Amino acid sequence: MSMATTIVSAATNRDLDTGSYLELATRAALACVERSEIGLREIGMLINGGVFRDSNISEPAVSALIQKRIGLGLTYAAGRVPVLSFDLMHGACGLLHAIATADTFLATGTVRYALLVAGDTHPSTERHVADFPYSASGAALLLGTSPATGGFGRLHTRDTTGPVGPIAWVPLNDVGADGRSAIRVRTGAEDRVDSAAEVVRACLDSEGLDGRHFAEGHALLLAPDQAVDFRVRLAGALAIPSRSVVGFDASIGDPYTAGPVHAYLHARETGVLDTARIVVFLAVDGASAACLTYRPRSASPTCGESGGGTAQAGTPTGSGTEPVVLARQ
Repeated sequence: MSMATTIVSAATNRDLDTGSYLELATRAALACVERSEIGLREIGMLINGGVFRDSNISEPAVSALIQKRIGLGLTYAAGRVPVLSFDLMHGACGLLHAIATADTFLATGTVRYALLVAGDTHPSTERHVADFPYSASGAALLLGTSPATGGFGRLHTRDTTGPVGPIAWVPLNDVGADGRSAIRVRTGAEDRVDSAAEVVRACLDSEGLDGRHFAEGHALLLAPDQAVDFRVRLAGALAIPSRSVVGFDASIGDPYTAGPVHAYLHARETGVLDTARIVVFLAVDGASAACLTYRPRSASPTCGESGGGTAQAGTPTGSGTEPVVLARQ
């Protein structure tokens, strides 16, 4: 029986009692695993895609710190493969690169389940800092395999050509000994619609998709950008209905690397994910763009349109602190 990578569960956390990315990501990860009913012992991989972290930590890997907090694979035993954990940072596109990486391990059976985390915070761990454009949050995806899904497609990427200036840096001459709690971020005035449209077109062409799939409600594009104008303009550039381009509640701010999970959960909460046969994940910032497809239901005759397993939605709160289960296989 053919097995494909599936999203087992997902969660986000924006609890207001902390501004620590380590804590927010840990809470999201634990909620994600708990709701999935998968034991920690069954998870063989942890990938962190977050960029901005507590105290500008560079070593050890943030994934290792989160791994310790959630108690994942902390003991070694004969015959048991150790948990592989690492950081995979690629700006706003990091989580999509993490999905593609985990997919290769899951496809070969090297690991049974992979836990991905993302999110950002100001290095001071203060929740609101002037000139820092991103909101503090943590997000988690638990991936596994199932015969009831069509899995993920190939990752498509587009990078800015020519010289690219630094996006974030610590101005040591200005902050002195406070460098661990300071950061400057250049958001720029780049129009991301063109690069987003380019990478989505390449993805759709590769998958044999066109505007008809979106018009008929079979395909859905997740565009994690807080600006409604971005989604409307992107839909126009792709010649697809604007209703088929879904983001997230603008009140949460800009979750940056956690954006794809927020968009996915928002699509689930609003019901637009229920009938979609193809979900197109998009991530884009001023330096790069990435896109891949996900088929939550298998196209095989044995699974049919109804898919396999049980889809179950949680009960999200207005603060976005509660996890939402997307599927239990």
